[in-house]
Amino acid sequence: MQNVNETPPSDNSGQPAQEVQAEKHAKPAKPQKNLYEPYNTPPLIYEMLRWFVIIVVAIAVRLSLYGLSNVPARGPLILAPNHLAWVDIPLIALYIPRKVVFMAKEEYFSGKIAWLIRFLGAFPVRRGEADRQALRTAEEQLRQGHILGIFPEGTRSRSRTLAKGHTGMAMIALRTGVPVVPVAIWGSEKALKEFRPRVTIRYGEPVILKPKGVKITRQDIDEATDQVMYRIASMLPPEYRGVYAGEVAELAATETTAEDPPDNGT
Repeated sequence: MQNVNETPPSDNSGQPAQEVQAEKHAKPAKPQKNLYEPYNTPPLIYEMLRWFVIIVVAIAVRLSLYGLSNVPARGPLILAPNHLAWVDIPLIALYIPRKVVFMAKEEYFSGKIAWLIRFLGAFPVRRGEADRQALRTAEEQLRQGHILGIFPEGTRSRSRTLAKGHTGMAMIALRTGVPVVPVAIWGSEKALKEFRPRVTIRYGEPVILKPKGVKITRQDIDEATDQVMYRIASMLPPEYRGVYAGEVAELAATETTAEDPPDNGT
């Protein structure tokens, strides 16, 4: 009769045999994805998907593009668009022959479209706090010569008008010295609700934001944020300008008007 207090047999390491067998049959732990490392979509697959989506968009919406030539053909830069709907992410990047890496709110990475956001090369940012890891990732992407897309408003506008800009975009631009291309998009909030709605995207002239002194101050960041937001507002129709409606009259007069021929000829 076996003694109930008898120690279970063990291997040479002194570990109980049952635990050794369990470890042998245990499945290796699945490595965690580093969401702050943007997915490197194979160029051929990305281009095939891009042109497929271009065809789908041509069927689903009436799209007009303006100022696409303002996006530099090479070198790092920041795209700073307003944000009305989640479809802004693919639409803004779709007609740029270079891949755009987006900084997107972390909620996108746990929802139904998480796979698409990840596939497009986006990385998360935690809103409402200083996400240093997201800032480091953004600066690293720019050092590698990529296009970085940042929505200065931080999230989709619930009022469907331009909301107050956050300072993260301006801080990155001031720290890196790369040009910022303001982007205005409207009509995208109707893209999944109506058949062939009119959607317009306007790419503004690049601007390089610089601090007044040797060190970047809070005033520099605030003024740089306002400068970009005013430019976005001036490219939007008056009903979309939101909190910046009262400050864009002078700047709007110096911008290209929406009646100019669109880049895609529609």
